[in-house]
Amino acid sequence: MRIVIDTNVLISAIFWPGKPKQLLNAVRRGEIIFISSESLLEELKGVLISLVKPFRLGQAEADLIIGHLKEISNVVHPKREIHVCRDEADNRVLECALDGQADFIITGDKDLLELGIFEGIKIAKLSDLVLNLG
Repeated sequence: MRIVIDTNVLISAIFWPGKPKQLLNAVRRGEIIFISSESLLEELKGVLISLVKPFRLGQAEADLIIGHLKEISNVVHPKREIHVCRDEADNRVLECALDGQADFIITGDKDLLELGIFEGIKIAKLSDLVLNLG
């Protein structure tokens, strides 16, 4: 199974126990193929180091996290530009999913979730996806 994990789910996976961390661990074990892009990883890094977010990591810490995610993901370089969502960051998620031939986008973003399916790619909350994340 090929999935794009949106920034909001990755943040949960990095900082807290629960299903998002179990999902990331399944990626680490090679049970799920994690698709990402430079754009999505840059967005995550921005959240990690942002002074207005509770994480406020230093540059070096954020770089370590991003480096690890690059090691466990297939980083794609989308060629096609999508302009479906009002939030351009959401369009980058769709572009990544299309270029990476994802089966699912896992997100908590309401705008993406409202799409439901985009060009055959299912968009769901992690809680809606039936996975054995043991």
